[in-house]
Amino acid sequence: MKRLILLTTLILLSYITSAAVLSEFSFADQGYNDYYIKDVNVFECNKYDFTFHQDLNALAFPILSVKAEFLPEQKNGAKIIVFLNDDNAVAEIKADEFYNGFARILVPREKIRADNQLRICGKTSFSTSQIKVSNESTFGVYKTSYFPKETGLRLELETYRPQVDVPFKIDAVARNYGSEDQAIKLSWRKDELEEALPWIQVLKGETSKTGTVEKCQKRDENTECVIPGEFRIGFTAVATKETPMTLLPAFMEFENVFGESVGLLSNRPTFESIPMKNELSVQVKLESDTTKAGNNNPIEVEVKNYGKREIKNILLNLRTGLEIIGNDSETFAISPGQEAHFSFIVKGIAPGKYFVGCDMIFEETSIQCQEAELLVEKNDLSTDLIAGTGFLLIALGVFVYFYFKK
Repeated sequence: MKRLILLTTLILLSYITSAAVLSEFSFADQGYNDYYIKDVNVFECNKYDFTFHQDLNALAFPILSVKAEFLPEQKNGAKIIVFLNDDNAVAEIKADEFYNGFARILVPREKIRADNQLRICGKTSFSTSQIKVSNESTFGVYKTSYFPKETGLRLELETYRPQVDVPFKIDAVARNYGSEDQAIKLSWRKDELEEALPWIQVLKGETSKTGTVEKCQKRDENTECVIPGEFRIGFTAVATKETPMTLLPAFMEFENVFGESVGLLSNRPTFESIPMKNELSVQVKLESDTTKAGNNNPIEVEVKNYGKREIKNILLNLRTGLEIIGNDSETFAISPGQEAHFSFIVKGIAPGKYFVGCDMIFEETSIQCQEAELLVEKNDLSTDLIAGTGFLLIALGVFVYFYFKK
């Protein structure tokens, strides 16, 4: 039986992506001819044996490139099925999934042995009565980028129960588990799908970006990737209707190790938009969550109007066990879609854990903001000591003045 001997010598080739070819052979190089399946609606296979004596780790990616022709028409009913060393299919590729005549199949490392039997099977259909498996098909080991099907491109939502007309954050994240950096273009959806989901409106942020996803950033003792390289776009969107809905997938374009243009779709998150609870939101922000006793501490309160009308005569009260320096309340109005920011000063006299909150009252509605925690630590120089030292210096100054005036 003819045997395919996998070349283990490093082949110094460079593709457009600059990924390294560690080893590669074609079926023709080893004396195999083209293989034909001829007849309507039949299933036939051909065997290819090869030996493999190269160490494989997670930095190297074995890829089988099957080149095939489907005649007279390339229809979905025809397909190629690939087996390696057992009866569990490594891949099943429909006729219309071949790109420029090739199907690229990432072979699981654990299936490769020293002595291997590869079976390439073809199924014809009524419209595709002939399949040619070319001897230009190849098997190789490469250093390349790698975006797994489940985790390589994800749409991630800040919340899966957004309120209607209340903005929330969406991130599209590409994660590269491979051994080479990868240039990509990342978009939150394909252009032709732009208007397909009318109840989601993008307000601001990046919806498309070109850049580089770095290779895996950290690997374990078995060289498996534990921290992939990341590239993301983030944008703020709003649901305009109260209903369950499914987002369209994000879309990523890049050039693979063979110089082919590849498109990858993300997951499609499902979420349910719910009625808006309040037109206004209010949040307390601390400059720091720790301070020293006796120090003044700036506090900011941020109010947002998510509604569609102006709201007037809003009373904002700061609520805390700390000493408030200056005003402790504000009365204001806010237009739709706007933000308002208010500054306060608080002081902790004694060490301890304190909470800073607020109440906002308008039109017989009361909203409490989520409290922020402020830890007041003992001052290295106590307030009494600082005050005493100050009085002492003043007294000394008065004494010196009158002493020399005589």
